[in-house]
Amino acid sequence: MKILKCFGAKGTRFTTEDLARELGTSKRTVYTYFSSKEEMIEKTIDFVFSQIIQSDTEILEDAGLPVQEKIRLYFQNIPDAYSIGTIIRHMDDFQRYYPRLYEKVNHHLDRIWDGVIELVEEGMNRGELHKVDTVILKLMLNETLKKLLDYEFIAGHQVSFESGIKAMSDIVLYGLIKAEPL
Repeated sequence: MKILKCFGAKGTRFTTEDLARELGTSKRTVYTYFSSKEEMIEKTIDFVFSQIIQSDTEILEDAGLPVQEKIRLYFQNIPDAYSIGTIIRHMDDFQRYYPRLYEKVNHHLDRIWDGVIELVEEGMNRGELHKVDTVILKLMLNETLKKLLDYEFIAGHQVSFESGIKAMSDIVLYGLIKAEPL
């Protein structure tokens, strides 16, 4: 997505001229599709999160999978780190210049784990999973995701987004303590 490329390069400071150049068209043509730069950014946010929601929904609605398998697949369903990371990296600008979009991104991030939390609650109710505090689980998942999308954190700890998500999911799914032999 060309808007995401411009946004990634310059954040909210990209211009309509930058986008038009990237698209190989005129500013006038860009404005036939978007009424403002804010709308361009909002459509980009909507696109990125709709892709994540769509792929998560396919897992959640697969009636042929047991709860534990759905949870495992949900964690393996890694979102596009570049796209979501680009959005997260510019949250300060959103807060300053586009507060409505800032709230929208936060809303999406707060809901990104809702599906897996529902699965965990379903598994606990069926006796298939250990009882856990899902409020704390969601907090752990949200904060870990935000850190893994923080370029400075990733670079400073020499970990990739993908390996970090895998490590987080392994800890959540398999725990820390090895099973005692019977």
